[in-house]
Amino acid sequence: MIERRTRPDRDKAIAVNAGIAMQAKQGREAAALFLEDAGLPLAVIARVLNEPERRRAGDLR
Repeated sequence: MIERRTRPDRDKAIAVNAGIAMQAKQGREAAALFLEDAGLPLAVIARVLNEPERRRAGDLR
């Protein structure tokens, strides 16, 4: 399976970056709830918050 390295949905990209920043300041649970409210699938939330090495090129590192 080929993995996309950019996110075509700009609103989701903004939410992901905000969630990553939130995780650093408010913790993983707050970030996960924020991302869930933003409509991201649970699998994406888990990847973004738990596996920073697998984040897309445009996401915060």
